[in-house]
Amino acid sequence: MSLGTRMQPNTALLSLILMLGTFFIAFFMRKFKNSRFLGGKARRIIGDFGIPISILVMVLVDYTITDTYTQKLNVPSGLSVTSPQKRDWFIHPLGSRQAFPMWMMFASAIPALLVFILIFMETQITTLIVSKKERKLMKGSGFHLDLLLIGTMGGLCALFGLPWLTAATVRSVTHVNALTVMSKAIAPGEKPKIEEVKEQRVTGVAIAVLVGLSIVMGNMLRRIPLAVLFGIFLYMGVTSLNGIQFYERLHLLLMPPKHHPDVTYVKKVRSLRMHLFTGLQLACLAVLWAVMSTAASLAFPFILILTVPLRMCLLTRIFTARELKCLDAEEAEPIFDEREGVDEYNEMPMPV
Repeated sequence: MSLGTRMQPNTALLSLILMLGTFFIAFFMRKFKNSRFLGGKARRIIGDFGIPISILVMVLVDYTITDTYTQKLNVPSGLSVTSPQKRDWFIHPLGSRQAFPMWMMFASAIPALLVFILIFMETQITTLIVSKKERKLMKGSGFHLDLLLIGTMGGLCALFGLPWLTAATVRSVTHVNALTVMSKAIAPGEKPKIEEVKEQRVTGVAIAVLVGLSIVMGNMLRRIPLAVLFGIFLYMGVTSLNGIQFYERLHLLLMPPKHHPDVTYVKKVRSLRMHLFTGLQLACLAVLWAVMSTAASLAFPFILILTVPLRMCLLTRIFTARELKCLDAEEAEPIFDEREGVDEYNEMPMPV
């Protein structure tokens, strides 16, 4: 038995340790930001740089363990296309080596429509999450500019064989959370409130520059285990769940009604009706996950778009318009037209 074969059983264990270690270090450094240790500025610096610190620590742990193999990040050397022997930088729309069949131009509209639906839905979902009313964003026109750039760059990237631009929901939400300023002076037991979001493009430009510099940092990046990156993805996914109503209603499935929070979808919708809506959402999520994980993944955009008639036709027969406003509203606090016997000032949507 070779040395490489004897090292394989420890690979899974070490990869799991690296992934969970990266996640927990980054997560607790985020929590450390609101603790009582050290000064405010020191806590803020440690909390903001929790992800780079966790990556550095786990890379050092992997570097010190020399007798166990872990899969590293695959970074190509230099700047070139994926398959230089097959194509050049520019991909001619009408065919580079032979004429492009006329019928294939029309047939390509079908997969192009699928890609368009997928990118459009991801961008719109990200916009709805990021531009929630409680974030108090002021530069709303920036989203329209981003949509224009994503649509324009989609055609340009295809000519050069580059990946299409998308909103990247998890990273976008994490970026906005990092730029969010929370209130400091709060009453005992009260949750911190969002004061503002630092709306700027400096960090976006800096990220793009650092991605470009990764070309000359290949030797350093090849030392990062993939398990460490999985830990970062897990961290971004978990921290981005906060504030999503579906995630909060999943908690309520296992919580007695007397412990439910004082929010609109709890006060104005009966518990069984609320749980029914959550169960339907969970079933749709399971179907989408099953389609995405099988050979039918190409049909994912079609399955995703079918949720629109499901919402407009089926759910409107099961739930009332008032219930849907509470359970599926675009805003954090829906505004109702009917206020029978209730003072309007009691239901005035306050910023949270």
